[in-house]
Amino acid sequence: MMNRFLLTLVFMMPFIFSSHLQALEFSCDFEEVHSNGTVNQGLVLLKKNKLRYEYHNDDLFIIFVEGEETYLFDKKTNTSKNIKNNLDAIQIIMKLANQFPDIKKNFKEKDTHIKIELNSLNNFIKRISIDSKRARLSLYLKNCILDKPINNIFFKFNPVFEYR
Repeated sequence: MMNRFLLTLVFMMPFIFSSHLQALEFSCDFEEVHSNGTVNQGLVLLKKNKLRYEYHNDDLFIIFVEGEETYLFDKKTNTSKNIKNNLDAIQIIMKLANQFPDIKKNFKEKDTHIKIELNSLNNFIKRISIDSKRARLSLYLKNCILDKPINNIFFKFNPVFEYR
């Protein structure tokens, strides 16, 4: 189960960007819809080389990425685990994200196909479709707040501060 959520994170990073400034900061609500009918909701924050991907369900977790370091924070036990070695692909994705704004609407690498749909109102990402051997899902971004500064404290996991 954890692999499915981590895969979502791995393949979503470069596609969150749109035709905004390179130093884009944003927060969005998200909804993951998996091919098996599972639906998860949460919050994603992005600031330069930092990411927070948090599920609303307390039985799930928060993923923190800062540069080349990736951590999984368990909300039940308030403990974190460095998962950098398990997710080498995140580094590739972060590298691709730096190619903004030249990101394709269709992307294929290592047997994973990703399609991007833009919101016609603000040209920001509306839907990310991920099709791979490990997962088939759609990630919908909603209620996005773009280019509003996000305090670095919300990207820390010791302690974790609630984002509002």
